[in-house]
Amino acid sequence: MRSDLIFHIVSKRRWRDTNKDGVYRPEELEDEDQIECVWPDRLNDYLNEKYKGRKNLYILVIDVNRLSVRVTGQIGNDIVYAGKEIHNDAVLDKIRIDCGKDGLFDLDVSNK
Repeated sequence: MRSDLIFHIVSKRRWRDTNKDGVYRPEELEDEDQIECVWPDRLNDYLNEKYKGRKNLYILVIDVNRLSVRVTGQIGNDIVYAGKEIHNDAVLDKIRIDCGKDGLFDLDVSNK
């Protein structure tokens, strides 16, 4: 069953600097000029692969049904893309996280 949630990781500073007028628009987009997101079952691995040792991060919890564009990518792919901007009404929550003392993240957002 497909999740209606995807997650995007952003530094606290970058969120503050690129979230203007109710829209999150990263200035420098990576990979196909779209916002990189991940499915819930890949979040922990993604954090440890790309953000090991990082602190002051936000996990944006995004409802794909509220996005103004359709996400590209499929379950089984590590990464999905959510267009070039995300309206704040699609962001259900923003959760601040830090890595552990070992530099790793240990999160479980599965539906068990």
